[in-house]
Amino acid sequence: MKRLPTLLLAILFGSVVLAQDADHFFSGRSQMLLDPSRAGLDAGGRVAFIHQDQWLQLPGSWRSEFLSVDWCARNTKKPVSSWLGLGFLARQEQQGGQGSRLASLALVPAVHLRAGSRSYLSLGMEVRWVNGTTGVWPGTWGSQYNGQVYDAALPSGETSAIGESTWLESRAGISWTLKQDRESAHRRERNKLVAGLAADHLGRLTIQQEGAFPSAPPMRFTAYALGELPHQIWDDGFFAGELIGNMQGTSYAARFNVYAGKHLLNVLHDEGGPMHIGFKAGLGYRLHDALLVNAAMDVNRTTLGLAYGWAMRSTDRLAAGRRTVEVLLQVRFAGAS
Repeated sequence: MKRLPTLLLAILFGSVVLAQDADHFFSGRSQMLLDPSRAGLDAGGRVAFIHQDQWLQLPGSWRSEFLSVDWCARNTKKPVSSWLGLGFLARQEQQGGQGSRLASLALVPAVHLRAGSRSYLSLGMEVRWVNGTTGVWPGTWGSQYNGQVYDAALPSGETSAIGESTWLESRAGISWTLKQDRESAHRRERNKLVAGLAADHLGRLTIQQEGAFPSAPPMRFTAYALGELPHQIWDDGFFAGELIGNMQGTSYAARFNVYAGKHLLNVLHDEGGPMHIGFKAGLGYRLHDALLVNAAMDVNRTTLGLAYGWAMRSTDRLAAGRRTVEVLLQVRFAGAS
């Protein structure tokens, strides 16, 4: 009984967040989540897994998992002015007390064009297959009494609150990258500035639909700028900042993060030698919402990160005090040596 008031708040809050995409704290470390044009820009490849529980007080009610893989298909044996990147995304998301779930698979091709000696222009498109369900199968009922589903055409005012749908949709993005140094085929020069714009939910082609399923979410726009400044306070040190803004329908959000860290991008691991350790840690603020803390450790080519969000000044009273945690595991694969 003690959890009943919290559960009722969760159901009400679900009507607000149901149509909104998850905001991942580590999207700056796995940039293909920000923008499909980031797939396969840098030499080699990456596999990243992100798990986020968006409301710790209600375990599992709002959670999402992403698996992303991207690879740079550039010819490293000769100078090139353009190359292709290829990515793959798998997602699973559960949204709130109504039991809505989304599962998707996406293919992400991108093209990268050299714009200057240290700059690149990238364009990408994501084509996504999505399966969504709402309610708990084989059946739950909503009514005018619980505030979930109401059908005035029925004598009882009740209707089934379950549904399933499968569809195709797309996402597109464009970005510009400025490197710290001239990039060669065999190194991963650090990014000095990355700026981009992406648009999601670009139309929907319904393949199958059954039952009472919510309408398509509004288009989502993401604009971002990621900057990095090297320093010599410690070896391979840097300071960094992120500015990420989202607009979806009538809702908007913005997030600003600052970091300090140590790079391992151009460090080679000697066989049998000591492990190389790097890190990136910082603080952030999500507009009118939450304080963010996150840290990641690099061990050779593996990255493990942990982030925590605490809703301190949320304009939505139902979400005040909400806690969010996110875990990142990422492995880089070397390009040509």
